[in-house]
Formats: sequence, structure tokens, C-alpha cells
Amino acid sequence: MPSRASTLDLPLVKLAEGDASMATWEWNAQTDELHWTSEPAEIYAKPLRELNSSAEWASIVHPDDLERLQSAVQSALLNGTGFRERFRVAGNHGDTLWILGYGKVVKTPSQSLKLVGMNLDVTDWVETLVASETRFTATFEQAAVGIAHIALDGTWLHVNRRCLEIVGYPREELLQLTFGQITHADDLAADWALVRELLRGERTTYSMEKRYITKQGRLVWANLTVSLVRKPDGRPDYFISVIEDISSRKKLETERDELIAQLEERVRQRTAELERLSLTDPLTGIANRRSFDKCLEVEWDRAVRTQQPLSLVLVDIDCLKGLNDSVGHTAADEALKALAHCLRKAGQRTSDVPARYGGDEFALILPDTSCKGAAQIANHLEAMVHSLGIANPGSSFSRMMTVSQGIATASPDRKGTWSSLVLEADRALYVAKQNGRNRIAVSTAAMSGGAGILKNH
Repeated sequence: MPSRASTLDLPLVKLAEGDASMATWEWNAQTDELHWTSEPAEIYAKPLRELNSSAEWASIVHPDDLERLQSAVQSALLNGTGFRERFRVAGNHGDTLWILGYGKVVKTPSQSLKLVGMNLDVTDWVETLVASETRFTATFEQAAVGIAHIALDGTWLHVNRRCLEIVGYPREELLQLTFGQITHADDLAADWALVRELLRGERTTYSMEKRYITKQGRLVWANLTVSLVRKPDGRPDYFISVIEDISSRKKLETERDELIAQLEERVRQRTAELERLSLTDPLTGIANRRSFDKCLEVEWDRAVRTQQPLSLVLVDIDCLKGLNDSVGHTAADEALKALAHCLRKAGQRTSDVPARYGGDEFALILPDTSCKGAAQIANHLEAMVHSLGIANPGSSFSRMMTVSQGIATASPDRKGTWSSLVLEADRALYVAKQNGRNRIAVSTAAMSGGAGILKNH
């Protein structure tokens, strides 16, 4: 709204443009004689000739304005200055007129005090101003967003109805607080930092999302836009804050983020499951050939770094085709699963990796294991298979399921040659099969370039 000074100066513009009614007067404070020194239209409730004293003039002044006007006149007389006041008087048509009165103290040659001045009829202008103020007040109060005037120290000066609804405080209580007292602690520093930038002239406005704490302790998310109003001389005066309640939007965003997080977790789990399945033999549940290759390469490189032995046991079910042909595929599949279970138990450490290497071939990767240690594990596996007691009517040498095993051990000193360990274990397995099956053979390639029989049955 316009300042009081600018409000009082506007009728002078109206007068210059010929849009205001003016009357000049002089009043002798000692004799209480009031004279009109111009010939204005008769607009007052009494004729000008009857308005010849302060009492007569006071009789047409609005009761709500009379004390203020008389006080201004007395102050002017006491200080030898003047006054400027806006007040209401009764008009000659029973209406109310708005008058802007100017007065100045002068001394006569006889040293008596006089006030000389003029009255401007500013009724049309004031009615326009009042209508404008009414529209502004309605806009301010009925706005769909919160609007507040904030003092430089953060106290609330003026707030509209929507602002009170958002922050959850009665008007009287809120005006006793600062915005910092109802701002979430995590948002306060950022808010004040932006306020200081406004005061330093580094920005003209700022917007941020912040949380208010209502009187009931409930958190309200708001989109806050703040600008700084300055005085005519450029000094900061107060802040205008526009506050929009975005709690519903924030709730939807939170629910969306939670849903996205849940979906991402489900995708992660599904991806991990697919990765696990891609590395797992679907029948036996142990590592498949792809996983075997990856694990053996990793263990080979680790053995290069640690300079520890790495052993590999390849296992083949003897006469698996005969088992299939005699008892059927279902029973043969059960035999494969039983052997996988035995491999898990034989490789007792978490670093030991049982795998299905091919159709009827299995493998057991044994990090940090010597040839002797691998042989002990192979013997234990053989005993477990025998204890299963699985019948194999299709075997050419035994009525029970048996296995052949080939062992190879390496002490790697360079990367990238893990396939040589597989080749040596496969050669040892071939020796075990060639020598009658149901036995264990160990590769001695590192010593003599061949494979020797560790155990015969």
C-alpha cells in the first residue's frame, strides 16, 4: 500500500489538474474568529458564513476524527509550525466528505497567533483509495496461498488466513513468534543463509522447499518464496513471504521414491537370482561349467599371489549310460544329485567349489590344497559314494554306482594358464578309466610328464 506521506501528497496533483475543490481560510486563535478567504462552492452541511468559529467548524467534523484534528491544531500552535490531516465532515446533501486540511501558524503585527490554510475536498480520491485498499485486503486475505509480511528479525508482522491454516497457529500466537521458531531445525540454516543474501543485495528473491512445525507438532512441507521490500532510501524494510502447502505432493513423492526403491530392490534381487541361476546347474544345484571356469580362474590368480598350491579333482560316474538304460532317466538324475551332495560334503570349506563339469562329469576345486590333501578328499568322496548304495544294473564291473577320479595339483607362478590344470586333471581321470574305473589317479606331470595310479580296486 502507499505510504502515508505519498497518500497526503496525491491531492496536490489532483488540485493542479483542476480535479479537487479548494477553500482557503484563516483562524485567529485569540478571538476564535474563522474567516473564509476564498469563494468555494457551498459543499458543507452548514453555509460558510455560519462556520465562523472553531466550535461551529467542529460541529460538522466527524466525531471519530475530531480529537485527532484538534490535537494537530493545538500542536501546531504550541510549536509554531503547521499541520496536515485527512478527516471527514458532513456534506450539504447529508453525505460525508473527505477533507485534506493544511494549516500553518503565522504571527500578526499585534503578535497574535493565526492559522492560515486550505481545505481540499478529496472525497472521490479517498473513495477510490478505500476501494483499492478493500480489493487489496480481500486479495491478501482470500488468497489460495499463504502470504505473510516478516520483520527483519524474523517476527511475523501480517499474515493472511491461508498462512494461519498452513502453519497451524492462531493469529495472536503466531505474531508473537519468529519464523525460525516454527521452522524444522534441518531447514533453518539454509533459510537464514538466503535471507542474508537478500539483505546484502546479492539476490532479489529466493525460493526453497522447507518444513514448518505446527502448534500440534505436525510437519508441513511448504514451497517458500521470499522477496525484500526496501524503504525509499534503499534500506531494508520487511520481507514478503508466499507460502504454498506442498505436503500432499511431498507425500506422493515419498511414496513414489519408496515404490521405486522397492522396485529397484526387487530388480536387484531378481538380477542376483538370474546371475545365480546362470552360474548354477539346474539339476544338481551346484556350480555349472560357466561358474567353474570363472572360479578356477580366480583361484588360479589368487594362488599366483599367495604362492599356495591349487588342486583340482575331476569325477566321472562309471557307466552312466548303463544306469540310464537299466533304471531310467529319473533314477539316473537322482544319482547325479546324490553325487553332487557328496561333493558338497567332501569339500567342507567355503572356498572349496563343487561343480558339474559336463553331463556325467563333476569337479571339485580345492584352493590351498596339496596333492596329498586332494587325495584324502578324493578317498573320502569315494567312500561316501559307495555308502550311497545306488544300484547300477548297467555297470560292466559292479552292481553299484561307482566313480572314477583324476587329481591334478599346481603351484602357479604366472597368470592365465589355469586351463593346464584342467588338462592334467582330465588326463589323470582318463588314466583312472583306462585302468578299470572305480579308482583314483593323480597327475605327476609336474615331475615326469605322465599320470600315475594313486589307488586301484
